[in-house]
Parts: sequence; structure tokens; C-alpha cells
Amino acid sequence: MSFLLTILIVAATCYVLGLLLMVLSRLGSAGRALSEACSRAPLLDIVLALFTAAPWIVAACLRGWRGLFAAILGEIAACYLWTWTHELIHAEATRGPRIVKTIERIVGKGPNHLALWLTSLGVPVLWIVRVLEIGVYPLLILLLGFPRYNHGQWVNLSRHKFKDLVGHDLVWCFYCDWMTGTWSLGTEMLRNVESFWCPIRFSNPAKNQNCVTVFPDIEGGWVPADGTMAQVAAVLEEKYADGRRGWFGHLSRLADPPAAAACATIEHGSEANQELLAEHSIHPKNHRTMPAATHQAEGQTPICNDRVQVFVQIDGEQIKDISFLATACPICTASASMMTQLVVGKTKAEAQRLYEAFHGLMTHPESAVPAELGDAAALAGVHRFPVRIKCATLPWHAMNAAIAKGAIAQAPHAEA
Repeated sequence: MSFLLTILIVAATCYVLGLLLMVLSRLGSAGRALSEACSRAPLLDIVLALFTAAPWIVAACLRGWRGLFAAILGEIAACYLWTWTHELIHAEATRGPRIVKTIERIVGKGPNHLALWLTSLGVPVLWIVRVLEIGVYPLLILLLGFPRYNHGQWVNLSRHKFKDLVGHDLVWCFYCDWMTGTWSLGTEMLRNVESFWCPIRFSNPAKNQNCVTVFPDIEGGWVPADGTMAQVAAVLEEKYADGRRGWFGHLSRLADPPAAAACATIEHGSEANQELLAEHSIHPKNHRTMPAATHQAEGQTPICNDRVQVFVQIDGEQIKDISFLATACPICTASASMMTQLVVGKTKAEAQRLYEAFHGLMTHPESAVPAELGDAAALAGVHRFPVRIKCATLPWHAMNAAIAKGAIAQAPHAEA
């Protein structure tokens, strides 16, 4: 098989597959169902392998490195040919605003296209990550009881449903769609690994700060770098003795006993509230230290052994920034996350009114839910579980204490 023939075969095969997928959703209900199935794992893995890894492997086996290079050139040719075809079919959309037009005005056509193709060098790396997710992580489930994941909820494509996203823009958004899902699932799995085997913060403060967004357990349970091995052992006993193996903020800790009792509002509220509370507890906003804080307060509750530090930067009467650190149950963490989003940018007087509104929501459930509480209104159901009210109000007490008392304040036992 000649070098040129290999390019032509790969290009033609990928181009025809692309056309088939493009018309699949137009072939009645069965076609739409198959199209949907092909847009998420596990079928998506097969589809993408046909466009990327399969041609590499087959061509390399037949022609060595020359075959591999020819396969890559064939895939690039198919990509441009399919892009041209799709834009021709959707000519009206191409005449309107587009990502590619905007970016090319900003950086130029040449740099934009070169940079995009340079990012495609990450495809083999992402395939390695995907193979580990499919082939290695299930063994950790069997050996250690790690949480299971529905891969289709992470690894999927949906941007083709965005209006007027066509041709060039659609191809590269598909790539990013797959990349972010694959990488996020791998990161989620790695959180379980890190917290299970190495729950110790880094000695480098900058690394802790840089990594805490991706690994929330750094500030959500890992032992300080100057701690002791006895503390590490105690954390492992506390977190894993009950049979749950997810990282400390993992969703499974919201759903399974004994976490269900601590997170009843998440389990029994509306579906929208469940999702909102889960998002804020698993991926809390503003969960970080604040070296420039002008005010600070700490608080804790004996019920869940919640511990919260609230940092506030105040300029005159305005709250310029607010953040928190917590080793706390999901309700407390979600409440703190919602509070920081709600309070930032407000005046001290406005923050005080929000504090009073939230306190009223917790203690007077018969009252109407204040509209100004935003996402925090999702915690209204906590009132049905009186022992959890302190979990929800703790961050608010700490915030109020910080603003009212100055540089360092204590709110050791939040009262409902």
C-alpha cells in the first residue's frame, strides 16, 4: 500500500463516516436514537476510535511509521473536507457571527489554525487517560470499593445542538467537548486515589493553593504538612471505616448512610435543589485562603464536627472579596459556598440583612422564602431536621462575626 493510497483511504473512510453521522439523526426515530447513543460513552468511544486511533494502529501495523504519518495526514484531509461540506450545507450560518471569525480577527488566521492543530497533539494523551478510565479504574472498584461512574454522563458530545455552530467551529468544539469530559472524569477518579492513599497536604503553600480547585480535599480533610502520621491514620479511619471509598466530598457521601442523616435536605428536596446543593458541596465556590483578608472569623459545631474559617476583604463599607475554608459536612459546605457568592460585592449593611434573612429562613420555616437569598433558598428544607440547622447557619454566623468584630473573631458554637 503506497503512502498516497494510505492517505486517500483514511481520508475517504473518515469523511464518509462523518457524513453518515451527520445524516443519522434525520433517519426517523431509530436514527435519532442511534445518533444520541453515538454521542455518549460507550458507543462514543468506538466512534471516536474509528476517526482517530484505529487508522493510526492499522496503518502503522501495515506500513510502520510511514503508515502512521499517512493516516494522520488522511485524518487532517478528511477534517477539512468535512468542514467545507458542512459549511456549504449551512451557508447561512457561516455568514453570521462565528467563533473562528472572531478569533482570527484577534490573533490572525495562521496563528489560530496552527495553535488549534498543536492542541490536537493531546489526542493520544487523552486516549491514554480514557483507556485507564475504562480498563484500570474498574479494577480499583473491585479491589478497593471505589465509587462507580456512569461514563456516559461525563464522556459525551452535545455541542452540535447549539444553534449555528457549524463546520470549523463545530469540529473543534467537538474536540473540546470530548477532551473536557474525558479529563474531568479522569480527575474525578484521581481524587479518589489521592485522598485514599495520600491525604497529606503539600509542603509548598503555592501548590496547595493551585491544586485545591481540582482536589478540594486539600482543604477539605487532608492532614497539614506539619502534621503527624497519627493524624493521617485517624483521617483514614474516620473517612473509610464505614465502607465508603469516595474522596471526602464525593457525591456518594451525600447519599449513603450515615451521610443520609447529615444531608437529608439534599436527599429529600426537589430535584433542582438536590443538584444545586450537591454542586455547591462537591465543588464549593470561593473555597480558598485569602492573604489579603481584612477580617476573619472561625466557627465549629459539635454535631458534625464542622469547622469553618471565613475570610473577608472590606474596603470602606463594601465587601470586596470573601472566601472560606472548611472541614465540614455537605450541608455546611454548600451553605458556605452559597453565602460567599451571595455576599461578595455587597455592603456590610446588606450582608447583615442577608444574614438575618437566612437565619429567619432556618428558624421560621412558615415564612415566605426571601427572594434575595438566591441559591441559598435551596437550604430551606433543613428546618425539617433541627439538628442540621446549626450546620447550615455556621458559615453565616462566622461571616457575621468577622464583619462585626474585626480582624479576628470567634464564633465557636453557632446558635440557631
